[in-house]
Amino acid sequence: MMKLKFFCSVAIFICIFSLSHSVYGASLQSGFIEGDNVNVRSGPGLDTDIICRLQQGVSVGVVEQSNGWLKVQFADDQTGWVRQQFIEIKSPSEVEQQTSLKMLPINDILSFAHSLIGISYIYGGASIRGFDCSGFTMYVLAKFGIQLPHEASQQMEMGLPVSSITDLVPGDLVFFRTLSSKVVNHVGIYLGNNLFIHAASGFGMVRISNLEDSYYLNCYVGARRLQNIHGDTAG
Repeated sequence: MMKLKFFCSVAIFICIFSLSHSVYGASLQSGFIEGDNVNVRSGPGLDTDIICRLQQGVSVGVVEQSNGWLKVQFADDQTGWVRQQFIEIKSPSEVEQQTSLKMLPINDILSFAHSLIGISYIYGGASIRGFDCSGFTMYVLAKFGIQLPHEASQQMEMGLPVSSITDLVPGDLVFFRTLSSKVVNHVGIYLGNNLFIHAASGFGMVRISNLEDSYYLNCYVGARRLQNIHGDTAG
């Protein structure tokens, strides 16, 4: 069972991520998580295992209902069960209206990444059951049509290089060599204000860290700016 902690929201994240109902297919209703640290279980009952916990505003597809529980489906086709009281179901017209009011893609990307805070670190993980660092960045950006390999060193070959740490903008991928590694072995998403979000093995979960902390500053090796995030045409 995953051990998850809830981190208080950072003030710069004021928008809530939502996905169009078309992501899940026309046959599914669209639901939005109501509450923080909402349990997703393996079955419709309190005696079943907790798969993960979700934060306010995360979008899910609603598959079926059973005795006050809703079976939900995520964009990667994984399913789980949530108590009905913690899901707000919206009509297609409501979802379309909400989608039309979305901010620029970068805000959606950062909000989605922020909604995954607290999910456990699992080596090789690339789903809501658990992430490693490159699995986390791969999962987040895949939701917006940006495909990345599942390896930090290979992700550093994507997009365009950012010449200086002072030139970083939100959405850039930041890279590190930790534990005296000779190759790039860690990656996160820059948020602005010297903060970045990443799946941190040392803390065992997705969290926000400060790039100016001596540990990360000493390990920092560079950043890349990906296409479609800021209008760049990177390879």
